[in-house]
Amino acid sequence: MDYRSKVGDSLKYIEENLNGKIDLDDLAKRAYLSKYHYHRIFHKVSGESVTRYITRRRMEKAAGELVQTDRPIIDIALEYQYASQESFSRAFLKIYGLTPGKYRKRYSGNSNHVIDLSSRFNRTMNMSA
Repeated sequence: MDYRSKVGDSLKYIEENLNGKIDLDDLAKRAYLSKYHYHRIFHKVSGESVTRYITRRRMEKAAGELVQTDRPIIDIALEYQYASQESFSRAFLKIYGLTPGKYRKRYSGNSNHVIDLSSRFNRTMNMSA
């Protein structure tokens, strides 16, 4: 069985739906695997859990919107599935070391500003696990 293509299909689906609800059960069903087996395969192929991958990608997209748009922070938080601006700000601070507002002030106008979260994100998430 070609697990890489199944995970690749999942990654494509996740990228297309980052601002919507993404359910592990649905991803597993789309790959025709049990939830447990899907989670193991995804982690083996991608190097991180499904949940961590989705959270990291949402944070990267949100960070990009913070510096490229003037949208209110609450709108960005809600778009990327955070229940409140406070929960988004706590998660953002934990990963980036800055609140969303300070991040926006520091990096606004710098559309080339990209932070690779993969190593920082995994290190931060491992400390909280």
